[in-house]
Amino acid sequence: MPNQQPPLSPTHTRILLVRHGQIQANVDKKWHGWTDSSLTETGKKQAQRAGQHLKQQHPQASAIYCSPLERTRHTAQAIGDAFNMSIQVVEGLKEYGIGVWEGEPFNKLKDQYNFFEKLIEDRHFAPEGGESIHQVSERTSQSIAQLAENHVGETIIAVSHGAAMALILANLLHQDPYEWGRYYFENTGVTELHLGPDAKLHDFNCTKHLEGM
Repeated sequence: MPNQQPPLSPTHTRILLVRHGQIQANVDKKWHGWTDSSLTETGKKQAQRAGQHLKQQHPQASAIYCSPLERTRHTAQAIGDAFNMSIQVVEGLKEYGIGVWEGEPFNKLKDQYNFFEKLIEDRHFAPEGGESIHQVSERTSQSIAQLAENHVGETIIAVSHGAAMALILANLLHQDPYEWGRYYFENTGVTELHLGPDAKLHDFNCTKHLEGM
């Protein structure tokens, strides 16, 4: 039986944000923004468990959305299989792309390229071929707001990425993309956001479905 859920206002949409399942870059601590990556075997199992969990807890979910990247599409498909529901791709939900620095280890981005320092100094800074934190914050927040507007009073699932979802919460809850450091998501962690005239966070990074893995 589903757990007792927080009541949903008729003016809001319940959005279940789900980070994709594990990819090798997560294990290796490398930045894969727009780089396409397959789920690991662990990632596939996480996605299946997430689907079963969401179907049990939120059988009323009416739509499943995901970013265009393979890791989110395959995670969303596993969830869709649990619901016997098709998935819909939304370009605006894709990860923070960093161009020529894609695939670099996080410690190298920090210590050698000063990436995080540069983006704090200038929200419009973007590596060659990549995006700025401002662009990603605007893109992701607008996309999730549009989905909320399309599904007022309903529950939907949106499968996205760690940095993208952190920026969604930072923008919607704090009106400041630099608050993204508050939010770290485990692979297939589930976060419940109620979005309407205001934004309310009801559950963050739930990983009950991963117990025993």
